[in-house]
Amino acid sequence: MTIYPDFYDVFRCAASGCRHTCCRGWEIDIDAETAARYRVLPGELGERLRASITETESGATFCLTEDERCPFLRADGLCDLIRTTGSEDILCDVCALHPRFFAEVGGVTLAGLGLCCEEACRLLLAEKKPLLFCAEDRAVPLAALTGCAFSDDMLRFQPRTDEASCMALLERYARTEPIDEAWTAQLAALRADAAACVCAAEAYRTEYDSAVFDRILHYILYRQLDRLETDGPLALARYAQDAAQFVFLTAAVTGDLPEALRRWSEQIEYSTENVDILIAG
Repeated sequence: MTIYPDFYDVFRCAASGCRHTCCRGWEIDIDAETAARYRVLPGELGERLRASITETESGATFCLTEDERCPFLRADGLCDLIRTTGSEDILCDVCALHPRFFAEVGGVTLAGLGLCCEEACRLLLAEKKPLLFCAEDRAVPLAALTGCAFSDDMLRFQPRTDEASCMALLERYARTEPIDEAWTAQLAALRADAAACVCAAEAYRTEYDSAVFDRILHYILYRQLDRLETDGPLALARYAQDAAQFVFLTAAVTGDLPEALRRWSEQIEYSTENVDILIAG
């Protein structure tokens, strides 16, 4: 059985309309089956592919350009492999599946969309109704999906806007491994002016949408449900509340909730090390 959020099936890559393409800034690993196909692909495209791939004992990857772009990412934001062949079948697994994720828990597959993708963020934030998770012929909220694992308080976002809570949160996030210099600079700026952060958070508290932040909280918690047995509900609930609180704080300061959520995911959700650090507290 596969479980997935209610917006999963309507996801479509924004392609050239995406401001933060996943074809730039990420190492692109090529699965073994696709690498084998690329090695024998005839014609000019096959030659281009082989000239654009590095192979080591650990596997094959695309050679990124100097500005960290996939060599097949066109100036218009489209994939030249797809444009040349007219089919997504030419893609390696990671390109075909991203930003989808899958986790196996007791014979059940938890599927979803990584929030480092701006289109996934848009879909999550587009609704104010409770987030539902689909399984076979039914759709249920997170509370029903997880049984009695989490209390009502754990599943309700509760913004904290006092200076002590905000600074403690930022200190915890400062222990994570930064994805880039911009993330480090943002954290440093937030920590350097606690009064401004608190002021922005207090103002945002009067206008934020609690239903939207409950959706954010539930989705962040859902992403880590495969760790429920090993880490326990209290640790996962604390991690999710802190994550939603961090998004709340950065959205309050920047005025851009979708980007605050996307950057959080890019920095935290895509690093097992950073998730481990934050769940451990």
